[in-house]
Amino acid sequence: MKKEPIVSVIMPAYNAERYIRESINSVIVQTYENWELIIIDDGSSDTTADIVKKIAATDDRIRYYFQENGKQGKARNLGIENSNGSYLAFLDADDLWNPEKLKIQTDFLANHPETDLVFSQGYALQEKVATDFNVLVKNEWSQNDIGLFISGNQIPILSVLVKKEAILTVNGFEENPTIQNVEDYHLWLKLLLSGKRFASIDARLFYYRIHTLQSTFSNENIAVPTIKMFELLRTTSNLSKWGHQIIQRIKWGIFNKDTASLVFVIVLELSKKINTPIHKILGLLQNLPNTKLKYKLAFKLASFL
Repeated sequence: MKKEPIVSVIMPAYNAERYIRESINSVIVQTYENWELIIIDDGSSDTTADIVKKIAATDDRIRYYFQENGKQGKARNLGIENSNGSYLAFLDADDLWNPEKLKIQTDFLANHPETDLVFSQGYALQEKVATDFNVLVKNEWSQNDIGLFISGNQIPILSVLVKKEAILTVNGFEENPTIQNVEDYHLWLKLLLSGKRFASIDARLFYYRIHTLQSTFSNENIAVPTIKMFELLRTTSNLSKWGHQIIQRIKWGIFNKDTASLVFVIVLELSKKINTPIHKILGLLQNLPNTKLKYKLAFKLASFL
């Protein structure tokens, strides 16, 4: 009987004592049992380490690592470096999985060898109320679908199962702090532009926890990092000439007309806070009509902040 491939589950954790037991348990109860859980403690100062070590002592599939606070991109890369699986999955220390998550997705990849990454629909969980978290369901995502990513990140990271080999070919997550909160978005784009194929399925396989004051994915928190992410992708990724041309074209198209003015204000306020001459230029631009050129200049200046 052929042995099932190992799935390496990477879980970054920072001061996660409130929810991490529940998150770990949602991995332990998976119906697909050939997994390893690699927990990266990103410099926690609470009881996260004690909780994880106690659970790990009862299940040798769970391993604990500590790093000084380096944010999620670095934590996930450390997990990947220490993984043994041929598949990778990612779960934050406050989120949850459906017990069938790994089984459904490993079966899908086994039956679709041309697919490198599969993701799914799920639920948003606020307190004890779950509401649908929808994604666009498509049998195949490829370079031809890059336009669908212009409006924003299409893939909830906790919904993903991906071939480890695919991640390694694009050197994993970017650890540059200027793109914090969008490093997963950056990775998906690198994978697509390198020719990897995705699929999305209709099953609801995750619970993404929303906290009362959460703003992680608000426009205010990701606008400037997204600008920087596209610039970084264009200038540092190992892309074909065609890939670079695509990024150059779409970098300015990522914000629709409703968010462009918001991004301008964010860039202006950020430049004031760090007291650069750029804010004087932006102040002059602020008096111009709301034209594409105005926003393009603002986004370009954001690359220098």
